[in-house]
Amino acid sequence: MGMANRQPIGSGQRYRDIGRGVFGASALQWVVETVFTGVDGVAYAHLVCITDRSQRKTLSLAVLGDRRRFVRIEEVSES
Repeated sequence: MGMANRQPIGSGQRYRDIGRGVFGASALQWVVETVFTGVDGVAYAHLVCITDRSQRKTLSLAVLGDRRRFVRIEEVSES
């Protein structure tokens, strides 16, 4: 499926939800807190919203890695 050339998903990585909200594109950005395997054998990530740490969600790595739903935000140096 072309995932071999992608970096594995891990703690500290940031993602942006590319779904469209009521007022256009969503600006919500998420950071991966932990990655774990559930009792169902599926790999998941616990995510926390960068701008509102009270917002949290758990997604399978397959969903988080789906480029139609999320895009990874590359770390940029702040000069």
